[in-house]
Amino acid sequence: MLSTNASSILFSLATGLTNGGVTIWTLNLSKRLNEKGYLSKIICHSSQGHNTFAPLDRDDIIYCEGPNAWGADVNATHRFLPTYSSLEPGIFIPNWSWGTYATVALMSLHARSDLRVIAFAHSDEDHYYELLTYYEPIISKFVAVSDTVYENLRRLLPSRLIDISKLSYPVPVISERKVYDRSRPLVITYAGRIQQGQKRILDLIPLVKLLALKKGAYHFKIAGDGPCLTQLVDFFNKKKYPNVSVDFLGLVAHEKMTDIWAGSDVSILFSEYEGISISMLESMGQGCIPVVTDVSGSREAIIHGETGFIVPIGDVESMAKIINTLELNRAIVERISNACILAIRDRHGFDRYDHDFVEVIQQSMRKSSVKWPISKAIVPVKKDTRPQSIYRRVRGKAGRLLMRLKNFNV
Repeated sequence: MLSTNASSILFSLATGLTNGGVTIWTLNLSKRLNEKGYLSKIICHSSQGHNTFAPLDRDDIIYCEGPNAWGADVNATHRFLPTYSSLEPGIFIPNWSWGTYATVALMSLHARSDLRVIAFAHSDEDHYYELLTYYEPIISKFVAVSDTVYENLRRLLPSRLIDISKLSYPVPVISERKVYDRSRPLVITYAGRIQQGQKRILDLIPLVKLLALKKGAYHFKIAGDGPCLTQLVDFFNKKKYPNVSVDFLGLVAHEKMTDIWAGSDVSILFSEYEGISISMLESMGQGCIPVVTDVSGSREAIIHGETGFIVPIGDVESMAKIINTLELNRAIVERISNACILAIRDRHGFDRYDHDFVEVIQQSMRKSSVKWPISKAIVPVKKDTRPQSIYRRVRGKAGRLLMRLKNFNV
């Protein structure tokens, strides 16, 4: 049991049960914590237009009435406050929105508050760095999900180095070698939000067009939902290729994704940025070969040519060449597949992750609780007053490009 005075560990999901990695991580971690005897709860806000799964009948989920918390103003945070405060958390993990952090800041001002905030930086993007630097006064510990995010937080917060940790996500791993049916088409799977922003999902169209010109047979499975889904479905309903098929699975319950990955050969990721992709790690754990863009977490998880392949963002030609090579050389698929399984098994186990997570909680509880400074606004008054320049001074667009090109070798 957790030897602290924490009455509960509380997570928040700002836009409900959305189709994304942070939701999956939160749901799974909270469930494991409760199974191991810790008291964990999840505050689930309204989805309001976001693509979400159906409400779950779980004892650890508390549904919060009102608007979603993504861009909530001060008035909304006062509406959230009764739900947040009623759970009397000792540890709060707001995840990724201004509204959830603002509500926690407001809650800290109550006389009875004995709260520690753990800030997870789930992605290598401006939003997370801006959010965490703004709410730094009430954050006890910072957790980065990749080496890239870890180093950026250290550059941004030099006075808080002792409070910055790194934890990469745990995933299920197959317990034996993967056996292949070489007679069927190569199965290539994407799982995630079906959107162009960040995920660049429309790169699927030129990828399929390029593979249609090559030898071999290719079957794509697309799991997820989002604003680009209708556009993609319409395109592939009208455009048929003799050697390429595309199957849209819609939103898939997370517990069913393991079987989908196990039945796939390759996983793809077109993203413009990530923290470290959970779907990439999950696919590798089931023997899928990742063919992904060069974003945060990719080089941390993949040795190019040995446990997957990394291409520049937007380089669908290189992606098509790699997938074609795998289709025509199934022995390579089997070799790299089993190398993926071993790599993930060694580094992304649940027991190790949960032990390290609890250690972060214990470190936080040894620190004194703090109050939000009354001289600072609970939320920035206007969007353009948020501290966007802080991150950009550390690493602007030119810096991003240099980091992606550094040591790049396809």
